[in-house]
Amino acid sequence: MIIFNALQTSLSGGIGRYSYELAKALYLQNEISIKIVIREQDRNNFNYVHNNDDLIVLKGITNSIQRNFYEQFKLPKYIYKKYPNAIIHYPDSMAPINSKNKIIITIHDLAFLSRSQDFTKKTVIWKKVITNISVKKANKIICITNFAKSEIKKYYPDVVNKTAVVYNGFNDFSHDTIQDNMVSNKIRQYLSMPYILTVSTISPRKNIDGLIKAFDRIKDKIPHKLIIAGNNGWKYEEVYKLIKKNNLKGRVFFTGKVNDEELKTLYKNSELFVYPSFYEGFGLPPLEAMSYGVPCIASQTSSIPEVLQEAAIYINPYSIEDLADKLLMSTKKDINIIELKDKGYARTKCFSWEKCARETFEVYRTIL
Repeated sequence: MIIFNALQTSLSGGIGRYSYELAKALYLQNEISIKIVIREQDRNNFNYVHNNDDLIVLKGITNSIQRNFYEQFKLPKYIYKKYPNAIIHYPDSMAPINSKNKIIITIHDLAFLSRSQDFTKKTVIWKKVITNISVKKANKIICITNFAKSEIKKYYPDVVNKTAVVYNGFNDFSHDTIQDNMVSNKIRQYLSMPYILTVSTISPRKNIDGLIKAFDRIKDKIPHKLIIAGNNGWKYEEVYKLIKKNNLKGRVFFTGKVNDEELKTLYKNSELFVYPSFYEGFGLPPLEAMSYGVPCIASQTSSIPEVLQEAAIYINPYSIEDLADKLLMSTKKDINIIELKDKGYARTKCFSWEKCARETFEVYRTIL
């Protein structure tokens, strides 16, 4: 039996999306008996579970501190008492320290080690401690890309023999009908003008400041606006200051948090998608843009070239000049747009949650 910990389910976050989609695909394929651990308030998201006994529903978890406490102390005891032979899959790098069951964890990235400057000192210390314990505790470690596996080899070479690479899935919602009543007037106002889109949390690792600086260099040569869709993250204030400093009000727009219908609308109507991140363990937004036939510019760093391969125009994210040149070239259509769109469509077909689930089952079988 597999116990899948989906307490971190949040459809707006990367790991939360991974937890939800993989849990669903695993359950529906039904190759091995599986139970899913969820929060009470997430119950409606798991209506595909036809047998209530296949859900372990926990009450009183409303924040990450409470979730971490349950995952580390209460959940391991409960599972070992009721299901002593079960394997527990924790879809993040935090394994329960005192668990007596076999454990599988998923490593999405090790950015806190490779780019520690993008995190608070407190976060880096905590992540170092818990990840060091977790990779040793885990019986198997799933890495979402070969790049993520190379990071394990770099920082935790003694456990690399426990790793297995299983690519994330991908939700192609480009054929879905958009529910217009769910799209705010704020988003609608962008649709009357040509725009460049990026979808990202505003934080140092995402290089949004670099994108704005590159856009500033070419703004007088193109009619496009720049739309930045995503939540405010650490040090977002520094990015906002750039707008005032470079007099970009009316050319650069921040949407804040968007719902799925608004995100679909933004992808569908954009002329160009840009993903200038310094570091990613996988990176889903470029694939989402490609599914809409939107040409993509992306960083030639970390896992991004592994995921996108020949379907993107690559830039050096540390070079404002290179990013500005590629933005101008792409908006002026000095590239083969049709060929790039075709490659993008083809690349999106390489990823699915069904495939991810099948390969995850193979990992489970190695320690059953």
